[in-house]
Amino acid sequence: MASAKEIIVDDDYGADFISIQEAVNNSVTGDIIIVRSGTYTENVLVDVTGITIRSESNNGSVQVKPLNESTGTLLITADNITVSGLNITGASKDSYKNAIFTYGDMNNVTGNTVENGSIFLGSCTLENLTGILYGEMNNVTGNIIENGSIFLGPEISDNLIAENKISNGEEGVHISCCGINNTVSGNTISNCSTGIYEYDQGANIHNNRITDCDYGISLSFASGGIDNNVILNCNTGIFLREACYVDIINNTIASCAECGIFDQENNNGKRIYNNYFNSSLNIRFGAGEGGNTWNSSLASGTNIAGGPYTGGNFWAKPDGTGFSQICVDLDGDGIGDLPYNIYEDEFDYLPLVSRSGPQNSVTPSANFTASITNGTAPLVVEFTDLSKSAVAWNWDFDSDGIPDSTKQNPVYVYRNQGNYTVNLTASNGLTASSKTADISVEKRASPTWPFVYMTGGLNTLRTVSVIDIRTGIVITKVKTGKHPSGIAVTPDGKTAYVTNSWDNNVSVIDTATNTVIDSVKVGSYPCGVAVSPDGTEAYVTNCGSNNVSVIDTGANTVTATVPVGNWPEGIAVTPDGKKAYVANSGNITAPEDTVSVINIINDTVIDTIPAGRHPCGVAVTPDGKKVYVANTYGGTVSVVDAATDKVTATVDTGNSPFEVAVNPAGTMAYVANEGGTVSVIDTSNDTVIAAVDVAGGRLEGLAITPDGKKVYVAHYGSSENSTVSVIDALNNTVTSSVDVEVYPGKIAIIPEP
Repeated sequence: MASAKEIIVDDDYGADFISIQEAVNNSVTGDIIIVRSGTYTENVLVDVTGITIRSESNNGSVQVKPLNESTGTLLITADNITVSGLNITGASKDSYKNAIFTYGDMNNVTGNTVENGSIFLGSCTLENLTGILYGEMNNVTGNIIENGSIFLGPEISDNLIAENKISNGEEGVHISCCGINNTVSGNTISNCSTGIYEYDQGANIHNNRITDCDYGISLSFASGGIDNNVILNCNTGIFLREACYVDIINNTIASCAECGIFDQENNNGKRIYNNYFNSSLNIRFGAGEGGNTWNSSLASGTNIAGGPYTGGNFWAKPDGTGFSQICVDLDGDGIGDLPYNIYEDEFDYLPLVSRSGPQNSVTPSANFTASITNGTAPLVVEFTDLSKSAVAWNWDFDSDGIPDSTKQNPVYVYRNQGNYTVNLTASNGLTASSKTADISVEKRASPTWPFVYMTGGLNTLRTVSVIDIRTGIVITKVKTGKHPSGIAVTPDGKTAYVTNSWDNNVSVIDTATNTVIDSVKVGSYPCGVAVSPDGTEAYVTNCGSNNVSVIDTGANTVTATVPVGNWPEGIAVTPDGKKAYVANSGNITAPEDTVSVINIINDTVIDTIPAGRHPCGVAVTPDGKKVYVANTYGGTVSVVDAATDKVTATVDTGNSPFEVAVNPAGTMAYVANEGGTVSVIDTSNDTVIAAVDVAGGRLEGLAITPDGKKVYVAHYGSSENSTVSVIDALNNTVTSSVDVEVYPGKIAIIPEP
C-alpha cells in the first residue's frame, strides 16, 4: 500500500495535477490534496476514503465551478473525507444541482464558501453506484453559504451542523424525516424563507441566531429540544405544525411581525418556559385541545430576564404593555404575583417580570370600546379592551354587580329589551380602575332568532362556532371538550348542550356569554343529543355503551340511563314530549339497523322499529305524526308512522344520507348526503322533489331556521373546504357560505322565543 503524501493541484500547471479530479483519482487513504489559487471548472467525484482536500491559502481564492450544471459540483461517496477552504459554486438551488453532495460517513465539510447552491447530506441511490448510501456522523461547520441551504436527507443520523453562516436560501437548514441525534447549533441564518425546517426528527436545535426570515423555525411531527436560540425580525418566530412534542426553553423571540410562536394544532405535550418574548402578538393558537406546559417548577437560578428564580416566560411587547412589563411583583422575586392567562385554558403560572420596578406602581387605566351601543334584541356586542397597565379584567354586562367574563376582549349577546350599564374593572393585581358604558337594547323588530351553533367535529378542534345569521359571520368560538359531536339548544334559547365524544361528557353552554358553565358525565362516546319540548330534560345517545343518558337540565345531572340498540347515533323527541326515537346504526361486527322508541314518561324502550342499513339521522315532523330516519349505507330514508311505529314508506335519496331535518311548517324534509347533495322530500307524498348540489364533499350537520327560509349545511371531512353552506329554501339553491373551523360537524339553531 502506498504511503500518504501531499498532492498539489494548480490550474496553471507547475504542480502534480491541473484538476482536482485527477488528484483524487491518483490518491490513497491519508493523502492531502492541496489546491492552489485558481478557477477549477469540473464536477468532482470523491470516492477514495480518508483523504483531505483543502485550499493552499484559505482566502477564498480557490474557485470550483460545475462543468456539468445538471449535477452537483462536489460529490462525496467515501468516508472520512475533509473538504475545507474552497469557494464552491453550484448550478442552482434546485435539488441535485447542489454545490456539495456527501453520502459518506464521518466527513468534514468546514470553512468553505458556497454560492448558488447547497450542501446536501443524504441517503440516495445513484446510477453509478450500487445500494443506498446513508450519510452519518458528518460535520458541516464554519461554512459561508450564500443563496443556498444545508439539507439533511431522510434517515441520516448523528450529524453536526454548526457555526455556519447561511443567507438568502429557501431554507437555511432542512432536516428530513426518520433520522436521530442530528444537532444544529451556533449557526447564523438570515433572509431565508425558513431559517430551520425539521420534519419527523428528534433534532437538537440550539444556540442559533435567525433573523429576517418568513419562519424562524418550522417543525412538523417533531420532537426534541429548541433551546438558547435568538430569533429576531421574522414574520413568525417558531411555527409548530402537525404533531409537535418539543421543549422550547431559553430562547429569545422578538420583533416578529405575525407572532412569536404559532401553534397550529394547539396539541398538548410541549414544554415552553424561560423564554423571552417581545412581539405585538407573542403566541398564536390554532384550533385544538391545548394543554401545553408554560412554566417549570419554581427553582433558584438566574432566569432569562435576570431574575433569581426560573419558572415561566418573560412576556413583553414592543410598546411596553406586555404582561411581564406591567405585572405586580410585591416580593421582588422576579415572578409575577398573578398567573398569565395566555389563551383560554393556557396559563403561565410563574410568569417572569421586569425587575426595573417603576411601572409596577402605576395604577391601571380602564378603557374599552363596544362594537355597537344600541340596537334591537338579540344584540351582539363585541367589547375591545383599551386599558393601560392592566393584566386582569372583570366585566359586568347586565348591571347586576356580578362579573360575567374575565376575558380581555369578550362578546356578549343581549337577549332582552332594556338599558344596561357595562362595567369593566381592570387590574394589575395590586390596584384597579373601572370604566362604564351604556347599552340600549330595543324590542326585536323581527321574529327571527339569529344564531347558529356548530360543533368543530374533531378531537383537535374542541370548539363550537357561533354564527350570526344576519351577517353570516362567526362571532365567537366556544371551547368545549374533545371531539364535540352533537348539539341541541333548549326551547328558550338560553342553553346549548354539546356531546364531547372523546371525553365522555356533555358541555353546557350559556348562549348569552357563550361560555361553558357546566359539564355532565355521561356514557361512552356520546354522539347525538336532543332536548325535550319543555326544556327540562336532555337526551344523549352513547355510541360506545349502547344507551341513552337522561339529563335533568335544571341540575345538569344524569337521572336515568336507558339501554337501546348497538351504536346509537341520532335522536329526536316528539313535540308532545312523550316519545324519543333513537337511530341504532350498529357497526360491521354487530349490525343493528333499527330505531328504538323510548317512552319518556318512564324512560323505557317500548318498541324497536326495523330501518334501513346503518340509520344515523332522525327527525320528527312538527305535528308529531311522522318520523324520518336517514339510512346512510342503504341510501334511503325510512318514513315511520308515529302512531303505530311502523315504516310506511322508504324514500331513495342515494349518496349516503347522514342527517335529516324537517322544516317548521312540516311540509319538507331536508336530507344531508355524504355525497355532497341535499335531498328535499315533500312530506305530503314522501317523494324527492329536488336535489341541491352543495359542492365540497361529505355533508353532515343540517338545520333549518325558525322561519323555514334557510337551511344550513356543514361540510364535514375537509381541511380545505371548511364551510357551512346556506340554502334558500324557497328555490332550493345555495346562496352563500360561512367560513368556519376545519371539519365542521352538527348544527343547531337558537329557536324563536
